[in-house]
Amino acid sequence: MREHELLSIASPEWSAIGDEDGIRCSQYGAYFAFSSDGAGQFSLFFDADYPEMTWTLTIDGENQAPLSVNGRELTVMLLAGKHDYHLTLDQWATGQVAFWQSGLTVKKAAFTGAGELTATLPTSAEQEVRPYLTFVGDSIVAGEAMTGAAHDRHRPSQSFPAIVAREKGLPLNRIAYGGTGLTAAAPFQEPKAIDALWRVGENIARRRVRTKQVVVAYGLNDGHYGASEEDFAFGLRVYLLELVKRFHQAHFYVLTPWNGQFTDIFKAEAARFDCFTVIETTDWQIPTRPHHPGLADHERIAEKLIQIL
Repeated sequence: MREHELLSIASPEWSAIGDEDGIRCSQYGAYFAFSSDGAGQFSLFFDADYPEMTWTLTIDGENQAPLSVNGRELTVMLLAGKHDYHLTLDQWATGQVAFWQSGLTVKKAAFTGAGELTATLPTSAEQEVRPYLTFVGDSIVAGEAMTGAAHDRHRPSQSFPAIVAREKGLPLNRIAYGGTGLTAAAPFQEPKAIDALWRVGENIARRRVRTKQVVVAYGLNDGHYGASEEDFAFGLRVYLLELVKRFHQAHFYVLTPWNGQFTDIFKAEAARFDCFTVIETTDWQIPTRPHHPGLADHERIAEKLIQIL
């Protein structure tokens, strides 16, 4: 498959990095989506060894067991008959900043089989009637640290953005990086929230997609890392302006932290626009610490959002 063919099955988290150099992502939850009408195999080829890399294969909306990658190739066996497939990046052994700086690169993909492989993500023209559902935020939106004995395993395919998108029958566009936030109080400043809207890495533009609804969820479980009211109000104001610039003609749903922090500021800043709805989440009964929400909590969040959206 050539680069343009790779992009046709790649979620918006992937961008081309140059002629014949492949495509790159810098966040968990980046995925490939396609259908096949016959038995065969689909393979991804990486530019390097990515230690402890795992993916989740979803067939007809049902998640299969996570797949571990040894070496530079991931091969998935495709079933007889027509089926829809999603292949989602769960994690690999890297830090947030290093992931952003170096990214993860797929050099090429290959398909062999009795049938045909077809892209299921909408083309630019099709996005007018089947737009992407967009989520922006931090580690919880990315589906990080959801499972495992110490909440140390990422399952973006089972996170609330993925659940909501599946229930609404819309393709998912996710921009989410762990430890980032809207102020200098966030532990990671690379990428900054605004930079992530426009790029997937240094000098690598993020692809534009059509979207009508954008869910904004920063600081759900941490109240924005102890930022002052003044700093948060300024950071939020700048970010809301950038969202409007990036996703013009969309409506935005801004979630407040579960502990209610800065709710008045959210409402005051959002009131400057006519395209923002502030969603208070204090009665959702989602615990804030010591862990990220687990699978059941993500399902509960998804149920709330499906009703709202």
